[in-house]
Amino acid sequence: MKTMRLLFFFILAVIVVTAALTFLLPVSQKIERSEVINAPAKTIYQQLVKLENFNKFSVWSQQDTSAVYTINGTDGTVGAYSSWTGSPEISGDGKIEITALEQDRKIEHKLHFTQPKEGNASSVFTLNENNGLTTVTWNFEMATPRPWNIFNLFYSMDKQMGKDFELGLATLKASVEQLAGTTGNNNYEVLTMDFPSTTFAVIRQQVKWSDIHLFQTQHLSIIRSETLKVNASPGTATSLFYNWDEKNQLTDMAAALPVKKGAKLNHTIIRTEELPAARAVYVNHYGSHEKAVNAFGRIYAYLDKHKLKQKFPVIQQYITGPASEKDTTKWLTKIVFLVE
Repeated sequence: MKTMRLLFFFILAVIVVTAALTFLLPVSQKIERSEVINAPAKTIYQQLVKLENFNKFSVWSQQDTSAVYTINGTDGTVGAYSSWTGSPEISGDGKIEITALEQDRKIEHKLHFTQPKEGNASSVFTLNENNGLTTVTWNFEMATPRPWNIFNLFYSMDKQMGKDFELGLATLKASVEQLAGTTGNNNYEVLTMDFPSTTFAVIRQQVKWSDIHLFQTQHLSIIRSETLKVNASPGTATSLFYNWDEKNQLTDMAAALPVKKGAKLNHTIIRTEELPAARAVYVNHYGSHEKAVNAFGRIYAYLDKHKLKQKFPVIQQYITGPASEKDTTKWLTKIVFLVE
């Protein structure tokens, strides 16, 4: 009986202490990161204000190549929002909405996550220009309402996700400075990332260098058509290069689209291929694909300097291209090297 009484008072004490802590602990977690960009605030604002562009720099889209985005309303105006569906392990499902704008100075968003766990957050970009250099500060705040805020004692969002926000700002910096002409083609910034496990729908064969563009264009349309038929949620257009034969000017390559895991395709020449998660480095190349030679040179120099070994395939993700943009200087290709 005495033991039961002690156990009762112990449990009661735990409940009282826990309840007290929920009122003492904050009901949100915050992340703040900044980056100095060699470009006017106006140029950066024009890139960030569009949700279409924000998706290229955000924490989640950088890591989840399978995510599919849908923009509603007039992009770049208050009330416009982008909803997404992606990998449950990375970005899940949710919505981001523009809530307030201050021309060339501030962009505010609210976010609602539905999968894998429901939650709400706010995101604010603040731009401060000084002598042609602009400091971009990214504030992110995630609500942790009572009683769940007790877990703030054991989990730091800043420590777990801070590097992801740094990566997002670094990507923004490289892209904007390339557009603004404040960095030359020989000054690509090599960035690091954790490439997530990704399933691709592919058509793979030996291709002459001179036929790469034709092969890619013809077969991507086939893959996209077939993946849409089975609701496989096709993502960003991609090329996978398994080798590069300088002597015979041939490459073993695949036209590819990331699809949801477990997708079943009923087509004779399309198969699925799983790339496991891996460390990776990448650069953002703006311009026609034929002019990306300096980007590859920069990556190879980085690998040599940091004693990294390249793994295949080389991945090229066509974020922006001729289908959506006529100006070749605005074509964005993300060139990814898997490393060990």
